[in-house]
Amino acid sequence: MFNAHAVTRCTMADVYDEIETCSWDEVMSLHEERLREQIQYLANESAYYRRRFREWDIDPDDIETLSDLSNVPFTTKDDERQSQASSSEYLLGEHQAAPAETFSLTLSSSGTTGKPTYFGFTPRDREVITEMVCRASYAMGIREEDTVLHAIGRAMVPGGLPYVEAYSELGANVVPAGGSGSEELIELLSDLQPEFVHSTPSHLRYLIERTPELADCEVADLGVENLIGGGEPGIANPEIREQLRDAWETDGVREVMGLGDVSPAVAAECPVEEGAHFIGQGYLHVELVDPDSGEPKPLESGAAGELVYTPLVREATPLLRFRSGDFARVVAVDCECGRTSPKFQVVGRTDDMLIYKAKNVYPAAIREVIATVEGASPRMNVVLPDAETYHFETPIPLRVIRDDDTTRSTEAIAEDIQEQVRDELRVRVDPTIVSAEEVDFSEYKTDLVTVE
Repeated sequence: MFNAHAVTRCTMADVYDEIETCSWDEVMSLHEERLREQIQYLANESAYYRRRFREWDIDPDDIETLSDLSNVPFTTKDDERQSQASSSEYLLGEHQAAPAETFSLTLSSSGTTGKPTYFGFTPRDREVITEMVCRASYAMGIREEDTVLHAIGRAMVPGGLPYVEAYSELGANVVPAGGSGSEELIELLSDLQPEFVHSTPSHLRYLIERTPELADCEVADLGVENLIGGGEPGIANPEIREQLRDAWETDGVREVMGLGDVSPAVAAECPVEEGAHFIGQGYLHVELVDPDSGEPKPLESGAAGELVYTPLVREATPLLRFRSGDFARVVAVDCECGRTSPKFQVVGRTDDMLIYKAKNVYPAAIREVIATVEGASPRMNVVLPDAETYHFETPIPLRVIRDDDTTRSTEAIAEDIQEQVRDELRVRVDPTIVSAEEVDFSEYKTDLVTVE
């Protein structure tokens, strides 16, 4: 295993890697050292970044500190796609920095926000991401005596194979059930009664509805002790978390965050369940920036902005200051579990951001408010008239699924939604209340924005 440890005198705690309990200043010193090495690697091995350094008029030798890094322009998802689409010399784009014959794994994005991108991993890269996913998994409570049913639909996405491999690395009994139909999955859950189930929040909620239809039981009867939700925002919403906890009657509902461009796992919740700990110490540098100006923001409790990542030891397809598109808030910078890294909650996607008059608003923030309205479920989406519309001068149209158990009228539910969204977000919305049967929500993911 590649050695992440260049730090000393860390607090003893129940963590996968002692670096998770080291002081943040000590971790940043390590990151600064590794940043210089990674910048030189990019300058020597990446045709893309050699060209970009020239275009940016930046001498790589001048990037010596983490403060210097903030002067480097961002790399975006569109930059990555263009690199892969325009290069015939490299298998995975001009930013590929290692020969394709040295790769031992290639993964793909889900493609939900555009054409899929591909990420290559050398054997060393795989060791690094396996270490980070192990840190995340251990933080969420998985131990070698546990059975984990992994129900992410595709093995090739970042939430797929890397987690199956990491669960095995931890010694857990992993059940790779991704792609199973609902009926087969429910049967597996009933037969094996795993301690953990890992899927998207949407899928975990979908199974609440489908289990009584497909089996003579409720999901609470399946014996699952803990839920892991990843691949989309949702678990951070208190109402969604409690809906899952109550329906499944579980001890834990934990969120894990990742993106294949940098690592399948970047943050995960411990049993405290008050935000996901950053788990990339030594391997991945994280920044928080204003999504509009790009200016750095301090990683302190209460701060909010877009998460930006720089891999520090990546060989195959490294990226520099990669904009994740995740708008997050820092909920804490310490924790009773002993981990010392910042804890995040993802509020929404910056590429989902809407403008109501002169105010930015995220669909996930609207959903959080709607989830508190009696008679409304947290399942909703913004309905756009076309793909180019994101600026509204009139109320934003919504489609909200009513709670099956409510006796409230659709008019009363809609009025409460309008009032509470206006009061809490200073935004006007125009909700249409519908039943679950009227909307074809995805089984595995829920799109918060749809075009009609």
